[in-house]
Amino acid sequence: MDIKTKRGQKSLEYEREAIEKFSLIHPEYRFIETPKKRPAAVDGVFMKGGELNSVVEVKVRHLTRRQLREAFGDTWLITYEKVEAGRALSHLLRVPFIGMLYLLPEKRLLTLAITNAKGEWALEFERRETTTQKCINGGEAVRVNAFLPLATAREHT
Repeated sequence: MDIKTKRGQKSLEYEREAIEKFSLIHPEYRFIETPKKRPAAVDGVFMKGGELNSVVEVKVRHLTRRQLREAFGDTWLITYEKVEAGRALSHLLRVPFIGMLYLLPEKRLLTLAITNAKGEWALEFERRETTTQKCINGGEAVRVNAFLPLATAREHT
């Protein structure tokens, strides 16, 4: 598993930094992380007021907000398999699926509602097969990716 490598551990550190940033701004939410010793469909869930609030996927990118706008059309590339897994959990648990995108150079945190509490898509997005980096440790993979528009993303400062 990639999480066991040096790069994987560093990425996990940044993911936790993103969650901590969100939690300091919104102390009413409590994050519960999925086990990191085995693959999971999502990174965790948020609780609020003692009940499940949302299913969460956290991604860290070595990009600025400007780079996302100018080079990537203000979209967030994530595997379609990942967003579909989050959507399925959202549908089954009846809570929204939220994506958290942490832009490392600026320490900027964006959150994006990917589904509503019924597990229905909260936004329209493009899906297409592309060649991307396979994992945090490199390599190449050809897979279906989702290009999530960031127009409705909330910034947490």
